[in-house]
Amino acid sequence: LSIHLPPALRALCDLDTLRLESSSFVEPELRPYFSDVLYSLQMAGRPGYVLALVEHQSTPDKIMAFRLMRYGIAAMHQHLRNGHDRLPLVIPLLF
Repeated sequence: LSIHLPPALRALCDLDTLRLESSSFVEPELRPYFSDVLYSLQMAGRPGYVLALVEHQSTPDKIMAFRLMRYGIAAMHQHLRNGHDRLPLVIPLLF
């Protein structure tokens, strides 16, 4: 992640706390084309997430920004359901 995050975001992230989460937010019908990986870590001393989405399609998706936003919101929703009372920072990465 240290090579993919912009320096300002990288400075907030404690990569020593990086942990792979078991969640996936890709809709079942899109799983042949996309795979996602959710990492949790401390960001500026608070919980945060990096959502890495790997694209397996040959043509561009015109609504990819919307899809990334939906997955980020799903990660936030799960964080709240797990008992947290503040929204985390979610950094989406697309490969």
